[in-house]
Amino acid sequence: MVINILIFSQILFYLSVSFAVIILGVLTIIIFYHLIKVARSLDKISENIEEMSEDLSDNLEYVLKTLATLPILSFFFKKKEESVKNKKKSKK
Repeated sequence: MVINILIFSQILFYLSVSFAVIILGVLTIIIFYHLIKVARSLDKISENIEEMSEDLSDNLEYVLKTLATLPILSFFFKKKEESVKNKKKSKK
């Protein structure tokens, strides 16, 4: 009788440990799934930020070119290349 109880308790222990290992495996898979999901969303966010920064750079360049065409502000917004060329021409 005592041996049957010991065998039953051992089987119950093995089943509970197996069940716990299965649950830990499933939880690990769920954690990795969510980590991959977060990594993908971070990648999309970084792509969007890159596109926005390119658009902002283009728009800022356009605004500076537009401001450079105004006679009052053209002195402040001259390009370096133009000012360097003008200096070289004046030295000759």
